[in-house]
Amino acid sequence: MPTIEAEYRAVTPVFCAGADPNQPELRAPSFKGVLRFWWRALAWSRLGGDLRKIHDEEERVFGGPGVGRSRVALQVAVDGPSPLSMAKRGQVLKDGDGVIGEGARYLGYGLMEAFASREKNTQSGELLRACYLAPFGFRVRLRCLDNVTEPDVNELARALRAVGLFGGLGARTRRGYGSVMLRELRLDGRQPWGAPDTLADCRLLAREFMPAGAQPGPPPFTALSRQSRILFVKAGTARALELLDLVGREMVWFRSWGKGGKILGGKDSEKRFTKDHDLMKLPPSQRNRHPQRIAFGLPHNYGKRDADKVEPAGELGRRASPLFIHIHECGNGHVAVLAFLPAQFLPGTKICVGFESGKSGERVPKEVDLDEGQLWKPVTDFLDRFTSRKYKEPFTEVVEVSGR
Repeated sequence: MPTIEAEYRAVTPVFCAGADPNQPELRAPSFKGVLRFWWRALAWSRLGGDLRKIHDEEERVFGGPGVGRSRVALQVAVDGPSPLSMAKRGQVLKDGDGVIGEGARYLGYGLMEAFASREKNTQSGELLRACYLAPFGFRVRLRCLDNVTEPDVNELARALRAVGLFGGLGARTRRGYGSVMLRELRLDGRQPWGAPDTLADCRLLAREFMPAGAQPGPPPFTALSRQSRILFVKAGTARALELLDLVGREMVWFRSWGKGGKILGGKDSEKRFTKDHDLMKLPPSQRNRHPQRIAFGLPHNYGKRDADKVEPAGELGRRASPLFIHIHECGNGHVAVLAFLPAQFLPGTKICVGFESGKSGERVPKEVDLDEGQLWKPVTDFLDRFTSRKYKEPFTEVVEVSGR
């Protein structure tokens, strides 16, 4: 029964919980769900886009209705003193001695207050959910049971590496929170892999995950494909939350209209998405398209009314962002990993661009067709902002890895 042991280090605050949402908890089922996600993201190209093969192999390894229990037993153990340092709901999340920056608060939407509010009697950075404070280490031990082959073990190890380069645990992992990095990997006590020390090492590691040769079209679920792009971004000696804040500020520069056209402490916004702004000022009945920025995920709120909400049509409530932000320790510094994993946007082809009152006063959604022609352009333009060195924050180095 082969054993895989992985040592991870949490780099940014982890917002994960069990039965009590006010008490953070590092749970084996949560990590197993993350591992399974990245296993599936890698399986799309490896199995040539054959959904039946992907389903059958995933069920055989991780368990399912057709085969019963999982063939992988997983344990998680925290390194060092217990309990871990935590910040409770109502506390202010800090970076060093000060409140975390506006960009980091923007990326943490829903986890904390972005701004102070007299009306709600809240402070900037005040937590809406409890979290474990980073950094801290933890170990994952996988014991492979019957019917697990050597290729299965290799793919599990590969997925563990992907978790440690692109992924994280808990809420808002696609926005850089809960980032975990893999420090060491051992197979049956042997250490065939160590953490990258330089940006060049990170680039080589990322290339291992990029598919080569002929591939199927866009995946129907989030997966690495030939259309994927991965950027490694440094900002000198910036700390983890400081770097996350810079990435968040850059996204605010790119995406936000601001209040009265002002962002980031009173600076003029770029007003890049003027058409989105003008569209959502119209009554829902006059909106004949959706905002461009839906590419970053849904729902979007352009105000407090139902009429100002953009979301998938039908029963789907959301579409997660295809852009993953991960903060990674590299040598003595930190690197932001921006991974763009485009896939089928939604199962349907309709977007709800607000609600209006029907003839009988009922709440009626205004739906428009999904425009797939230029759907991903806002995301690729944001990445091009880094590669063309047209960013506004003090980044110092950018390296890209794209599909082969």
